[in-house]
Amino acid sequence: MLSLRALYKVSLLLLVMAATGCSHIGINESSSIFIGRYAEYMWGDMADQYADLSNPLPASAVNISYGEKLYQMQCLTCHGKAGDGDGSTGKQLLPSPANLAFTRRLPIATDTFFFWTISEGGKPFDSAMPAFGKRLSDKEIWQITHYINAGFNFEKGT
Repeated sequence: MLSLRALYKVSLLLLVMAATGCSHIGINESSSIFIGRYAEYMWGDMADQYADLSNPLPASAVNISYGEKLYQMQCLTCHGKAGDGDGSTGKQLLPSPANLAFTRRLPIATDTFFFWTISEGGKPFDSAMPAFGKRLSDKEIWQITHYINAGFNFEKGT
């Protein structure tokens, strides 16, 4: 069985391959920023304040529902309803917003990865994504991560 580190390396290899010609799975030339973020995360080059974080909130219906509302207010215009990076504002950006629906299925896309990404935004990678670390509370960011990991189709009672 592959170790978690081996899975991360395989994921990175697949991302590199995808960036060179696999736009059909949601990654294209403008997504090279996406690969840079994964590489930085995998190599542990993110700020120490994020390194050992884990989501303190349960993945409850309440937290996912709040995460959905926050996503709709803060993320939807760029990342789109289903997280495909095709929101009305996102269509005008270069690089285009990350395809979160695809990203969330990768082994490296942990709650910590999403918390770091949402908190710090895209400035370190020359993308237009704002840093939400000062706009949203930690609790709100964790709730958004739960909604992303629920697959963008949360319905009350599920």
